[in-house]
Amino acid sequence: MSAIPGRRKRRTVAMFVTTLLVLLSVPALGWVGVRAVLDSTGGRDALADNLPVQAFPSTPTALYLTTDAAGVLTSATVFVLAPAGVGGSIVSVPVNADIGFADDARQSLQQVYAEGGVDATALAVESLVLVSFNVVEVVDEATVTEMLLPFAPLTITLTSDVRIGDGESEIPSADEVLRAGTVVLDAEMSARVMFAGAGQGDETGRKGNLEGLWAGFAASVSGGRATTLPTNVAPVTMDEFVTRLVAARVQSRGLTTLPLTEEQNPGGGDVVQLDQSEAVFVFASVAPGSMSAPKLGPVFRVEAPPGYDLQVKLTIDKILFVGANVISVDTSAPSRPDTLFFVPDEVNRDRAQITDEIFGTIVFAEPTVRIDGVDVTLVLGTDYLSSVET
Repeated sequence: MSAIPGRRKRRTVAMFVTTLLVLLSVPALGWVGVRAVLDSTGGRDALADNLPVQAFPSTPTALYLTTDAAGVLTSATVFVLAPAGVGGSIVSVPVNADIGFADDARQSLQQVYAEGGVDATALAVESLVLVSFNVVEVVDEATVTEMLLPFAPLTITLTSDVRIGDGESEIPSADEVLRAGTVVLDAEMSARVMFAGAGQGDETGRKGNLEGLWAGFAASVSGGRATTLPTNVAPVTMDEFVTRLVAARVQSRGLTTLPLTEEQNPGGGDVVQLDQSEAVFVFASVAPGSMSAPKLGPVFRVEAPPGYDLQVKLTIDKILFVGANVISVDTSAPSRPDTLFFVPDEVNRDRAQITDEIFGTIVFAEPTVRIDGVDVTLVLGTDYLSSVET
């Protein structure tokens, strides 16, 4: 086991921009923060220093890694506690996601773990999803089985067949294979799904099964199991973290990956590209206080009304592309036609101009609150959102 203290400072190392592609819309799980909407469209910030400061709620994060008997990384999952301190989110991160970011330097998370161990893997996941972790732990199959036991049986939708035998026979018998489809499994067989077939060159095929496992787990948690642990401090062990995670309702999801061409992946390894802008959308919605801002541009909070998840995701693509950061997303804001920029400081009004190619003429409004760690609160209007090509 390895525990890494929470890191809330901004990373200053450069990150790489991901491909701008249209993906499925993402469910909004976000924090509804304090919002300042005034009728002013360009007043100055003489009173900016006197604005009250609003901090993000505490949403501790954990990285849950699993390895098989051969030391192969079989799964990487991020747990996020809800602001209430119990319940929260489970996000599965593909273990074949590339962290090399260059055609001649492709390297999957599995390879990172094989070469650098847990600490290197934690840093690699942080660079992919731009989240820092309070707790990191590596567990084996027996430990996963123990965690799943109180919630078994699990109803899991498998997207591909799972070979659960010992793998010695070339042609497995019928009882050694779980066929694709919906199955109901005990804790031991559910854990097998997390480990079976890892490291055999088809992590993309395993991805949907891992997401199905966590979806089944979240459904079994249902309303949660009561806990006596304090909920107003960050957990310091994975056991504490999981106990609080399952003490209330949990939501789960995966992250979309993009295949690499032969030219992009000349080595032919089992590597895919994670859509970082989707990852930012997801984690900025559920863990804004744990997000890092590695780019040199201003730090954004993005607000939009419900029903425009894909448009917001595509907007994040563009914001990241011009060198800015997004650490907070709220897709439950009131609907309004116009797009407004709430910026407490004159210097950040100038820096916000980096996005004028996206939004055209920028309309500033006077904020009534300063959100800690945020330079620009961008309230997206329906006129703009309706114009985003999807």
